[in-house]
Amino acid sequence: MESPIRIGIATAAVFGGVFVGLGLARFAFAPLQPALVAHGWFSASTSALLAAANLAGYLIGALAGAHLARRFSVTSLLRVLMLIVALSFFACMDRSLPFVWFFLWRVASGVGGGAIMALAGPAVLAHVEASRRALIGQISLFGVSLGIIVAGALMPVLLTDGIPLVWLVLGSLALVATAITWRMWPPSPRREAAVVRPPPGQRLFYLQYGLVAMGVVPQMIFLVDYIARDLGRGVSVGSSFYLVYGAGAVVGPLMLGFVAGRIGLRPTIRMALVIQFIAVGLLMVATGSVVLALSCFLAGLGMPGLLAGFLLRSQQIADGDLLIHRALWGKATASFATGQALAAFGTVYLIDTYGEHGAAYPVLFVVSTAAMAIAIALDFAIRK
Repeated sequence: MESPIRIGIATAAVFGGVFVGLGLARFAFAPLQPALVAHGWFSASTSALLAAANLAGYLIGALAGAHLARRFSVTSLLRVLMLIVALSFFACMDRSLPFVWFFLWRVASGVGGGAIMALAGPAVLAHVEASRRALIGQISLFGVSLGIIVAGALMPVLLTDGIPLVWLVLGSLALVATAITWRMWPPSPRREAAVVRPPPGQRLFYLQYGLVAMGVVPQMIFLVDYIARDLGRGVSVGSSFYLVYGAGAVVGPLMLGFVAGRIGLRPTIRMALVIQFIAVGLLMVATGSVVLALSCFLAGLGMPGLLAGFLLRSQQIADGDLLIHRALWGKATASFATGQALAAFGTVYLIDTYGEHGAAYPVLFVVSTAAMAIAIALDFAIRK
C-alpha cells in the first residue's frame, strides 16, 4: 500500500477529475439548460437534447475506457480527457455555430466524463487498504457535489452577463482543475497483455446499477429545467433548488460513509436506494416549495453515496484486483450510462412530441420511481 500522503494526493486527483468530468460537464449544465431556451439559443427540445448528448458520450466513454487503458498510459489518458472536457466549454461560446457543433462537443464532454469515471476510481482504490476504501471513495466523489454547488451558486450571477460568459467560466474552472491535478495522478498500473474480463454472474448487479441511473435522472439532469420552465418559476429559483440538491450532495457522502462504517456497505446502499426512491417519488405528488426542497435534498443525500457505494461494491466483487475491478467497473459504468441515456432521450422525445408543460416530466418521474423500486427489490436477489 502507498503512504497516506501519496494516497491523499491521488484522491485529490480523482476529486479533480470527477469535478471536471461530472461536476462541471454534466451537473453544471442543468441550470444552464433552461437559460439556453430563455436566451433564445435553442428550443426546449434541442436544449434537452444537448443534456442527453452528454449522457450518450458518457456511454461511449465508459465502453471505451478499458480498451484505451490497454493501449495508453491511464495517467496520460486522464489528463487528456480532462483537457477535452475543458475545451468543450470554450468551443460552445459562439452562438452562431450550428446545432450539430454544440451536440458533438456535448458528446465529447460526456466521453471524457464516462472514461474518467471508469478509470480514475479503480486506479486509486487499488493502492488503498480495505479499511480506508469507503472513505477514499466518498471523498473522491465529492467532485460531483462541488460541481452542483458551483453551478447553483454561480449560474444566476453569470447569466446576467450572458451565456458566453458561463461557457468561459466553466471552461476556465475545468482548465485550472486539470492543471492542478496534472502531476497528482498515481503511476499508471501495468497494462494487461490480454483482455481481462469481469467476473461472470454479475448481470443483476449491472441491471441494478442501470436502474439506479434511470432513477437519478430527474434531479441530476432535468431538475432546474422542470422548476424554471414547467413550473414557471425561472432560472434563478430553479438554481436555488439546485443548491439545496448540492447541500444534500455534501451531507450525503459524509452521512452514508459514517453509516457504512457502522452497519456495513450493503445495508448502507439499500438505505441510499430508499432515499433516492422517496426523493423522486415526491416529484409525482406535489409541486410546492417545501416538497420540492425536500425532494432535492434527499436526492442529494442519495445520489453521490450511491455512486461511491457501487464503486466500492464492484471493488469487493473483484476481490481487490485492479485489472478485474477496472473491467467490472467499466461495464457497470456502461450500464449506468445506458440507463441514463434511455431516460434522458425518452424525455427529449416526449418534450418534442408534446411540447413544454406536456407529459414529458410527469412520465419521467413515474418511470424513475418505478426503476428505483425495482432496483431496491433486486438488491435482495443479489448474493454477493
